[in-house]
Amino acid sequence: MFTGTAQELREREEQARQLAEQAADLLNQLDALGLGQAQGQLHTPGGMIRRSPGQGWTVTNR
Repeated sequence: MFTGTAQELREREEQARQLAEQAADLLNQLDALGLGQAQGQLHTPGGMIRRSPGQGWTVTNR
């Protein structure tokens, strides 16, 4: 469990969001190879990475 300050929590949540965006980009690149599309969703701290119809992989907040 996180025990830091509110500011540290916000900073870490932002870092988690940035990493999730990078993961979504990698999933889109894998799909672009044309070997089949990944399915499902990934739960991340504070959000989810999921496949959105017509949009590829996107990051959403909880």
